[in-house]
Amino acid sequence: MVIQRHTWKALGLMLLGPLWAQQALALPSDYVNALRGSNSGGGYSRGNTFPATAVPFGFNFWTPMTDANSTSWIYDYTRGSIQAFTISHMPSPWMGDRQTFQVMPQTGAVTVDRAARAAAYSHANEVARAHAYSVKFNNGIQTEIAPTDHAASWRFTFPSSASYLLFDTVNGVGGSLSIDRTNGSISGYTDHATGWGPAPRMYFYAKFSKAIADSANVTGQRAVTSWVRFNTVAGEKVTMSLATSFLSVAQAQSNLAQEIGSKSFDTVKQEAQNAWNAVLGKIEVEGASEDQKTILYSNLYRAFLYPNSAWENVNGTPTYASPYASGHPVKTGKIYVNNGFWDTYRTTWPLYTLLVPTKTGEMLDGFVNGYKDGGWVTRWSAPGYANIMVGTNSDVIFADSYLKGVRNFDVPAAYDSMVRNAATYSSDPARGRKGMHRSIFLGYTPQDVVGESTSWSLEGYLNDFGIAQLAQALGKTEDAQYYLNRSLNYVHLFSPSVGFFRGKNANGSWRTSDADFKANRWGCEYTEGNAWHYAVLAPQDGQGLANLYSGRSGLANKLDALFEAPRDYDVGCYGGVIHEMKEGYDVNMGQYAHSNQPVHHTPYMYNYAGTPWRTQERVRNILNTQYQSGLTNGYGYLGDEDNGEMSAWYLFSAMGFYPVSMGRPEYAVGAPFFTKMTVHLENGADLVINAPGVSDTNRYIQSVTLNGQPYTRNYLPHSALAGGATLNFTMGASATNWGSASGDLPPSITTGSSVPQPLADVAKGGTVTASADNAASGEGAAQGFDDNSQTKWLAFQSTPWIRYQLTGGAKTVKMYTLTSANDFPGRDPKAWTLQASNDGATWVTLDTRTGQDFPWRYQTRGFALSHNTPYSHYRLQINETHGDSITQLAEIELLGK
Repeated sequence: MVIQRHTWKALGLMLLGPLWAQQALALPSDYVNALRGSNSGGGYSRGNTFPATAVPFGFNFWTPMTDANSTSWIYDYTRGSIQAFTISHMPSPWMGDRQTFQVMPQTGAVTVDRAARAAAYSHANEVARAHAYSVKFNNGIQTEIAPTDHAASWRFTFPSSASYLLFDTVNGVGGSLSIDRTNGSISGYTDHATGWGPAPRMYFYAKFSKAIADSANVTGQRAVTSWVRFNTVAGEKVTMSLATSFLSVAQAQSNLAQEIGSKSFDTVKQEAQNAWNAVLGKIEVEGASEDQKTILYSNLYRAFLYPNSAWENVNGTPTYASPYASGHPVKTGKIYVNNGFWDTYRTTWPLYTLLVPTKTGEMLDGFVNGYKDGGWVTRWSAPGYANIMVGTNSDVIFADSYLKGVRNFDVPAAYDSMVRNAATYSSDPARGRKGMHRSIFLGYTPQDVVGESTSWSLEGYLNDFGIAQLAQALGKTEDAQYYLNRSLNYVHLFSPSVGFFRGKNANGSWRTSDADFKANRWGCEYTEGNAWHYAVLAPQDGQGLANLYSGRSGLANKLDALFEAPRDYDVGCYGGVIHEMKEGYDVNMGQYAHSNQPVHHTPYMYNYAGTPWRTQERVRNILNTQYQSGLTNGYGYLGDEDNGEMSAWYLFSAMGFYPVSMGRPEYAVGAPFFTKMTVHLENGADLVINAPGVSDTNRYIQSVTLNGQPYTRNYLPHSALAGGATLNFTMGASATNWGSASGDLPPSITTGSSVPQPLADVAKGGTVTASADNAASGEGAAQGFDDNSQTKWLAFQSTPWIRYQLTGGAKTVKMYTLTSANDFPGRDPKAWTLQASNDGATWVTLDTRTGQDFPWRYQTRGFALSHNTPYSHYRLQINETHGDSITQLAEIELLGK
């Protein structure tokens, strides 16, 4: 379809007038190639995607299956036949599919066996768009699918008189299917979870446009299998409207009535296309080739597939079956699922915040509802809690969105979820951060306690920074001080002797000796990478990071070395080659492995080094080489395109800026990729990015104006863009010093040239005494200072005291922490006084607290002190518990220098 060029707005197609008179261009949705990235497998990924037809953030995916026995790699571009079409809810092949139901049209006779029923086809007869999918088999059957949120309209064209639709579930999956020949419908349910945990039952209901001539339930199968037959003439079209629900068959029927009803297939298809044009049309581009437009709009499609709605309209009330609570109780409200926050925090969530802030708030609130149901925000939603990947990166997502103006989510509950992640130990490895019983007090995650410890630590510091930022914005200044200090603890894992962040054990020793350390060794203390990939993962404090490398020039040199290093790899603790290693090698940019997420911020760290021209140079190389249209081969990416993250990186980088420091409402400036990009913002304003003459040769910024005024900073505040703005870039063939002056660099926590020195626990190696304890049972006063919240100080008194005498002289304590223990909350301190002394006889009161609570077990809370006097003795006097005559504390820290 071609039309006169229009601007497409969200929430509908609004004609604003032609941008180029009489010029006919395709709609944005016509550029989408949903097959990009599907030429993949477990051993090598070019995206690891499948051709998902859906509406933006929709409830269901609808897709062909080249392997109907698989729940992971369900569509392989290289296979020449299709075995089924399916309802899918797969966020990633590594997470697997769930809540599925398969359909296969046949002619002449029914064939149940999946391999035998495979129908050959050619990609020339396949059209895979965001809003519709169509394929014509070599046997003459054509299948077309057009989606709504909870349903889809299907249109089958049959070549003969005996035409069948076969329905089944995945092998070994239970379910039920009933055929109502009188009313021309089928209904039932399927129970299909993944190995990551249970999922609510999926119900379905379907209606046909033609009477059912015959039907049967097939017995003896490992799956639930049934078929219906229609009497057709050659070329006759039969439509099926199919809806799903996680609540009931009746709700599936209601969803069908709400979203399709009596609409024709073409109407449903047009409405889906309109919905996608409203989203895709938010970005317009000039100076792009047709192939580049395919890449751009296909990337935008991928970014807006996830996360997925998991709620339904029940008589006007949003309702859902919770995947976060045992038994999947039915709740009122909205939830969203399918997101790996370790991936998506980097690019997709800031993209949503920029383009669709209201929808962003709704989706964030959906994940907050998961916290309310299950006590934690999941690290990887598939749909519930999954013990995979590192970091509780919803923390920085909540903070970043709030600081950029998103307010329509339950911020107090979101903040509570962040604090629980950052302040409490979880015995469930699928919830919260790992190793928190030690890492809070050591300042890093120890490798001999938790594998991939360096990654856990560095991601934790990023998220602590996000908590500090949100705490400051909410007026929680004490929390802000505590978590900001924690965000600087990255210095504890930097090893000057090898020049990298590396794994450290609980006793303070490095995981390896310097002689045994290899920067290209994968795994061990690193997640899906090596020391090179994590060399600059401290964007919350770019200046402090630079100081670790002996200054900005040292940081620039480290970045250059990363891009220019040999691209070989040592399999390390993985014990063998994994697909990320091969893909990273094929990126062919030294140790910069764009094929995986940990490095995606790396080229923008040149901005902190004062060499932004390097960002401009390298980002363009990445845009040119790491993304393909896949129109003829199913290629698209190198590495997994995880929930839109890889795509969103492209979109930001093509616009010329990037959210390098999540949790700060700002973007690092790169350089525009196209002559002109216009971003239509939700508030009706436009962000216009002009770069006349930009090219592979003219890739360097000569000068910039923002709304007509010269602009020299190499970062952009979100507030300067969110209300609409015009950025004009003058580009040239030679690198310049634009944006390289000290005052033009992005903000950092650290100022000056010194390595950060975060407050640390000074209660090390001293003497502990107490008025009472339970030392005989291993719950003595010393256990209150042993850097382990799984031990505790227990006193059979309601008003005991515990005292610490420092070793090595007096020190100034600026903050202290108390950690609740595992036992009854009634034993938690409610009121206390912290005193200090230099002779052990004369005491000064430093702090008094009353009415204090510890909502969770093993929770660490920080309390600030406003004095500058060093002392050698500190004493905590408990004045009141929460009702018990026994007092308990898991840990006490005295943070100072």
